[in-house]
Amino acid sequence: MTQPPSPGASKSSAPDSETNKSDQDAVQIAISIARIYIKDLSFESPKAPQVFQQQQNNPEMKVEIKVTPRNLGENFYEVALNILLDAKVKNESFFVLEIEQAGVFEIKNTTPEQLQQILLVFCPQSLFPYARANIDQVLTMGSLPPVMLAPVNFETMKAANQNVH
Repeated sequence: MTQPPSPGASKSSAPDSETNKSDQDAVQIAISIARIYIKDLSFESPKAPQVFQQQQNNPEMKVEIKVTPRNLGENFYEVALNILLDAKVKNESFFVLEIEQAGVFEIKNTTPEQLQQILLVFCPQSLFPYARANIDQVLTMGSLPPVMLAPVNFETMKAANQNVH
């Protein structure tokens, strides 16, 4: 087991390139959320009001999720989380809801690989609770029960999309 140097011990001198490298490694990634907002929202309940008179079993629900990052310049990025819910009962449309929940993020001191991880995993994870709450609120306002979407593993989604290309 090695012991830390005593307070009076001198450090060994390292070449300048080593010192600069360690200074660069010490720079921490900085992420801040500048704004979170709904960029687009659409809700359709084409069978209303008849749909309210019928006892509804669990509708068949198709869920599509897409993440779209965009560089705004000066270390600012917009990330849009697009969620489409298409619910059907007996092959008839029950409701269709589309939301584009977006955010502007300031991201500094990253490598290109770290930036991709942040844009495709961290940012959508930050936006998802807002999108889920907005989806449930819109459904409730449409006199339908909330769906309470399950959490999404954006890491797995990112890996799957990389394998497609």
